[in-house]
Amino acid sequence: MQARNVPVEIEENLLNASRAMVNILAEALLQEGGEQITAPQFRILDMVANLTGKPAEIASMLGISPPAVTFLLERLETKGLLRREPGSSDRRRVEIALTENGSDLVQRVNARRRRLLQSILRKMDTASRDRLAPSLAEFNRAYLSLKGGGS
Repeated sequence: MQARNVPVEIEENLLNASRAMVNILAEALLQEGGEQITAPQFRILDMVANLTGKPAEIASMLGISPPAVTFLLERLETKGLLRREPGSSDRRRVEIALTENGSDLVQRVNARRRRLLQSILRKMDTASRDRLAPSLAEFNRAYLSLKGGGS
């Protein structure tokens, strides 16, 4: 069931939650990302770890051009966080995989993010947390559907 008009209050609450999530990512990157990685660079590493290793899908999910993704991938490869290789079935395609350092970084940053989120969630009452889980799952599903990612 799709709502035609989304109340402004929901939009504002989502924007505020988004700001909090960006701050949580920034804090985790500062504490765990000794490689001095940017948030967009981390998003790519996290996407490779959890969603897709296809540059075209990464570009679509981030809403940026393929050349911009290539630039970011080159920076991450130079930092030793991922590797790009010709595709196994189609050598014209590039396959992306995290290096051990890249995988370790994603795990450390996401562990820090989880600890920060747990601190916030413990401040919420149980009923609010219980209502939040299915709403966030549906929000994520709708986002991935909109972006056509996560295959």
